[in-house]
Amino acid sequence: MDIEQQDDNWMPLESNPQVMNEQAIKLGINVEIAQFHDLLGFEDWAFEMIPQPIYGVLFNFPIKENTNQFVDQETALIQEKGQHVSPNLFYMKQLAKNACGTIAMVHVALNADNAIIHEGSYLAEFKKSTQGKTPQQIGEAFKKAKELKEVHKEAVQQGESACCDEIDRHFIAFVLKEGDIYELDGCKQFPINHGKSTPETFLADVSKIIQKFFERDPNEVSFSTVVLAKAIQE
Repeated sequence: MDIEQQDDNWMPLESNPQVMNEQAIKLGINVEIAQFHDLLGFEDWAFEMIPQPIYGVLFNFPIKENTNQFVDQETALIQEKGQHVSPNLFYMKQLAKNACGTIAMVHVALNADNAIIHEGSYLAEFKKSTQGKTPQQIGEAFKKAKELKEVHKEAVQQGESACCDEIDRHFIAFVLKEGDIYELDGCKQFPINHGKSTPETFLADVSKIIQKFFERDPNEVSFSTVVLAKAIQE
């Protein structure tokens, strides 16, 4: 999961729905339609607190030695057996240090219904400008995007947690595309197809995948999950 050596550091984003919603407005997500919500648990009561439809899930977790070991095993298995990946899936590589939070947000937003993105917004134009490009090329475009970095920096400054240069946490995204759940991690070699799901069962199915992270690190408690879903109007 090593990121290419870079001179710049975007600084880690906090897993905070309020901060993410402010960032979403600047990126071009229509927060009157879709907002980020905390997922407070992995039981039915917690799922019922998240309004439908659900557009995607962001998961934040600590990176440890066993994390990297699992990624190596997973990669080797997929390379051996292969997997289906939709040609319509938006996926980019992470080439900017600590940019994983914003990348996860972009992964979710640009795989969701186009209606949640304002026409002419930064995200809408970024998607248009990167159509037909490889994940590596999209990652390069993202890394060079000064406006994206500025929005990320502002979100970092709004967070309540102290920043540090050496971060050992990571954001990934889960989306439902054409009936399959995809794990989108710009530090992996490719998207991971986790199998079939439906809009109605997506959140519960993603939660089962996330619980495997817990099982691989049973003594760790610092995980967080944020869901991009229907906006709640106050």
